[in-house]
Amino acid sequence: MNRDAPAAPPVAPPARDDPYRIRWLPVAAVGLVAASALLAGPPLIVFALTEVMIFALFATALNLLLSYSGMVSFGHAVYFGIAAYGVALSITRLGWPMWAGILAGPFVSAFFALVFGAFCVQLTAIYAAMLTLACSEVTFAVVFQWFELTRGESGISGHVPAMLGLAPGVYGLVVLAVTGASILALWRVVHSPLGLTIRAVGQNAARAAALGHSRRTVQLIAFVISGFFAGVAGTLFSVFHGNVFPDYLGTLITVNGLVMVLLGGLYNFSAGIYGAVLFKILDNLLAHYFQYWQLVIGLILMAVILVSPRGIGGAIQSLARRLPGGHR
Repeated sequence: MNRDAPAAPPVAPPARDDPYRIRWLPVAAVGLVAASALLAGPPLIVFALTEVMIFALFATALNLLLSYSGMVSFGHAVYFGIAAYGVALSITRLGWPMWAGILAGPFVSAFFALVFGAFCVQLTAIYAAMLTLACSEVTFAVVFQWFELTRGESGISGHVPAMLGLAPGVYGLVVLAVTGASILALWRVVHSPLGLTIRAVGQNAARAAALGHSRRTVQLIAFVISGFFAGVAGTLFSVFHGNVFPDYLGTLITVNGLVMVLLGGLYNFSAGIYGAVLFKILDNLLAHYFQYWQLVIGLILMAVILVSPRGIGGAIQSLARRLPGGHR
């Protein structure tokens, strides 16, 4: 035996699939299909798909709180609607150019999320959730009753042309680009060191505090980020329709967002996307054929929770693991 012979290099273990890595090929495929549908689809499909993308972003922003930060918001529509009013008022009252008003919308939402969130994070559990609802109701009442500023229930129209005067498919591409970039930004937040801290606080605030992470500070940061991206969705929605009404801040939009996340499955980043697609399909189809379509959606939600407590996202993940080559 030749002792001077070089030792054989160690065999590297097989690489394991990283569950947090973005699968760019499926993302690109979905984007290509969506873009094709927006450009070549009939107007009904284009309008429906545009709305699905906007609410997928809103639900994903809400999911940052529900699945990761340990907070529940019963009034998250306020950041959706306040962005829309931020666009309208900055253009009509302050005389800003249209592009500046549109850019201001999400930052107005982030500011209100900072103010309201500073109060909400002082409490925990159901008390914090009820305070988010109270903040939403107060804001809705101000917007609804301050006619001189907001025109009350008449809303504000004409400050921007619907869809910026673009063809529906072209505006749909704008929405696809903005929502896609925003959801990817939220993905990056969740899987960054900040995101790990947010999850640590959401899972065990006492242990995170022992490591030097203040629950209030971390949850407030998550609240502001969520409010900002909810504002992006609200801005896109208001420009989509070319108007803004108090209903944009109403409880119904918050409830719809919560249902979307529950349908998609808590503790799954894609919950908002899955839930928005299913909810909006049911919303558009059932409303045309059933008088009590909301009852049907409620029964479907109950069935999903009972059959698959982890929602659609959990069912898809379980199925993927059973396929050949699936990550276990």
